[in-house]
Amino acid sequence: MLIQTKYHNVREDIQEGDIIAFGGKGGIPSLIKLFTRSNVSHVALIMKAKTNQEGILNLMIESTTLEGYSGVVVNRLSNRLKDYKGDAWWLPLSKESRERADWEGSYDWLKRQKRKAYDSLQALGSGLDLIINNKEDLDRLFCSELISAFYEHIRIIEAINSSEVTPIDLCMFNLYEHNYYQLCGQVKDIRGYNSVEAGNWVL
Repeated sequence: MLIQTKYHNVREDIQEGDIIAFGGKGGIPSLIKLFTRSNVSHVALIMKAKTNQEGILNLMIESTTLEGYSGVVVNRLSNRLKDYKGDAWWLPLSKESRERADWEGSYDWLKRQKRKAYDSLQALGSGLDLIINNKEDLDRLFCSELISAFYEHIRIIEAINSSEVTPIDLCMFNLYEHNYYQLCGQVKDIRGYNSVEAGNWVL
């Protein structure tokens, strides 16, 4: 069920391992949404960081093109949402997924992915699945490939070809709570349906 809310209302509830799905505007995001028949063009994974000044921060690791760099970077979630012009949703991992996960060494694994280059060819191949079949290659990473490989690493999903997982594929994994939350943008279902499921609207 889709629930509309604002980031400040759920900031404390967001946990490591959750994902943020984005529906960007512009040429490339629009093509991704067209090819994958959804409203999602990008995904990022939540990490947590503790600071002396601000307590616990919600960070996110993502493979993207941002400010002249294309690859795996860590950004502060609030900064990404602040001026974002598209749509964004928070998908919380379910209790069952969290209990199944092996978190030991998970941050070390993620740190090893930082600064890997963005894999535009594999990203294109995953979206054109009927034409191109990707062989798994994690030397370069696109957004949903990174997160899918992480979920496999912490053992909440079985072995999978992460290089074939699109952003909407990742959102449709049976790993999340029934409710998901739209944090910004015009209210819409991530799957690209014109209608929105009946939900609770938190303003």
